[in-house]
Amino acid sequence: MEEPGTKIPVLCLGPKGSGKTTLLKKLQDVDSVDNTFSPVPTIGTNLYDIGYLNKQGKKQMISIREIGGEMAPLWHNYLDGIEKVIYVVDTSNLCQISGAAVLLFTLLAEPRLKNAKVSLLVERKNFILVLSKMDAAYRQMRNEALLMLQFARLSTELGNAPELLEASPLTGEGIDKLRTFISM
Repeated sequence: MEEPGTKIPVLCLGPKGSGKTTLLKKLQDVDSVDNTFSPVPTIGTNLYDIGYLNKQGKKQMISIREIGGEMAPLWHNYLDGIEKVIYVVDTSNLCQISGAAVLLFTLLAEPRLKNAKVSLLVERKNFILVLSKMDAAYRQMRNEALLMLQFARLSTELGNAPELLEASPLTGEGIDKLRTFISM
């Protein structure tokens, strides 16, 4: 999979169409994603080099491997040596959330990830918040998604519970928090 000596410590996973590619493109280049951006579904894997400032204020790069949602049955082949997982869920797609929950629970039960930090990233990709009515609709969908994912239960019962992040690649909201998660 990787070349010998090359380690990709961060995975980006989620169901197909959850917005992984758009999110990583936004992390890679802040100006590359706008309302006209139209990603191609990932068949296989993609590598993204993401720049960030370390604790000493020095610029560093980290590689993130995105694995397409269509490859969920093969995700287990990429788990060795993983330190962080970004698990992306599109909260505007309520029909997909139960399947996303099953995939997430399968990952959280994986022994090779017991020491990995996991971020459950709920994405606001279809919402550019202009009207408070849309904001209320998003909050309702977000709450329903977290309920379906049983996030509160996961947070109390797991020793290594996922960290909840919210982000929108279109508006850039939450991207800095994700960058902080990656760099820690």
